[in-house]
Formats: sequence, structure tokens, C-alpha cells
Amino acid sequence: MNSNLKAITLAIGICSVSALTACESVPAMRKSTAWQGQTPISASYLWGTLEAEIPPGIRTESVLMAAKAELLRQGHVIKKDTISPQGGKLLALSQPGAPSSRIHINTSTQPSGGVKLTINIDPDSESRTRLVLDAILAQLNIYTSMP
Repeated sequence: MNSNLKAITLAIGICSVSALTACESVPAMRKSTAWQGQTPISASYLWGTLEAEIPPGIRTESVLMAAKAELLRQGHVIKKDTISPQGGKLLALSQPGAPSSRIHINTSTQPSGGVKLTINIDPDSESRTRLVLDAILAQLNIYTSMP
């Protein structure tokens, strides 16, 4: 390998590492699936988005209303929300003066009768996203013991 090619390769490597370390966090590159606390719900996290399916018996509107109530309780400002029996969306921003973050929550009714729930927080943080899901599940009173 000639010296110019080595220098270019080294520069690209250094820039890549610099760019990654400058980010607040790097989204998970592999799907991470885990049980959510002491609930019968597993949630998968990939590329900044957490997905879970709420079991049948809980309506889509109830999931979004629980999410909205919890985010308001935490001091977030709701910028946008749409709720219907088929699904809905919620956009919340950090309270003024707090570190900036955006929380996107989407729900959709599944053929199984459950509700697909996706949570995306920017800047990305798996642990913070799972804490939001925990709070929503607590609002819904989902505390069933693991089998």
C-alpha cells in the first residue's frame, strides 16, 4: 500500500472515530430484546426505536392517553397528538430549560388485537426509552408477574 493510500485510510478512520465519539450516543446496531420489568411484555430496541406489543384487552386510545399523561407528568410539552381506535401519534418536547429531546410515540392496532407501541427518543438512549415504556405500562396498570 503506498503512503498516500495509508494516510487517506488513517484519516478516514480517525474521522469516523471522532464523529462517533462526538455524538451523544450511537443507536444500537443490533436488535436488543428484553422483558420489560415485571410484565409479560418484551420490547425490542434497534436504531433508536423501541417496539413492544401491548396485549389484547387494552385499547389504542388508552395506550396513547397513558403515554400523554406520563409525559406531561414528567414535564414534557405535547406538541402534537392524534388519537383514533386504529392508532395514533404523539410528539413531546422537553420542558423549556431542560436538555433538548424529542419523544415520538406511535401506536397501531394489530391483527392479534394487541397494540403495537413504538417509542423513539432523540437524542437516542435505550435505557431512557425503556424507562418511558415502564412509565406507560405503570399508567396502564400492567404489572402481571412473569410466567
